[in-house]
Amino acid sequence: MGKTVFTGKDNEEVLVVETKKLFPDGIWEGFREVGDESFLDFINKNSEYLKRGFTETDENYQQIIAQIILKVGRKLFVHRVAQSGSESRLHDLWPIFLGGHINNTDNKISDAFDREFNEEINYKGKILSKKFWGIVKLHDNAVNKVHTGLVWIYEGDSEEFIDTKDDGITDGKFATLDELTKLEPQMTYWSKIVFPKLIPFLK
Repeated sequence: MGKTVFTGKDNEEVLVVETKKLFPDGIWEGFREVGDESFLDFINKNSEYLKRGFTETDENYQQIIAQIILKVGRKLFVHRVAQSGSESRLHDLWPIFLGGHINNTDNKISDAFDREFNEEINYKGKILSKKFWGIVKLHDNAVNKVHTGLVWIYEGDSEEFIDTKDDGITDGKFATLDELTKLEPQMTYWSKIVFPKLIPFLK
C-alpha cells in the first residue's frame, strides 16, 4: 500500500499531545479552569508535531487548539462563522473565541496565540493583560474527539478593530451580556460550554 500524501491544510504540521497523556484518568467533557501556566510546560514537554491529515482521524492524539477570548470592560468580542469558512459544521454559528491550530512555525505556544489573534482581528487597542484560563473539551463526535482547546483571556482597552477578512470570520462586534445571552443558542459548541463561566466577569 502506498504512503498517504496530504495536500493543503492536511499537510500542515500541528501540535498534538497523546490522548492518554493529556487525559490520564479518562477523557472528561466541559471546561476546567487551570490558572497555572505550569500546565503549558506540560504541553511543551509532551507534545509533537504531526500532519493534520493524519491526526484528524486518530483518537490517540489531541490536536491542541488556541482559543482566545477578547474582553474589553464588560464586553466580549464575538463573530459569525461565514459560509466561506473551512469548517462547514460551524457555518453561521457565533464563537466567542478567536484562534486555531498551533503550527510547527510557532516558537512556543504563546507565540501561536498571538499569531492567531493577529491573523483573525486587526485590533487597534492595546492588550493590557493575557491570562491562560483553562481547558475546554467535548468528546461527542468525530471532530471533537481529536481536538482540545487551551483558553486564554486577552484584556483590551478599546473596542476599535478592523476586519482582516480572515476566511470565515464576519460580523465581528463587542457584545454585552444581554446581547451574548440572546446569541447563546447560536454559539459554537465550545463557546456554549465556556460562556456561562464568563458571566460573572460581564455583570
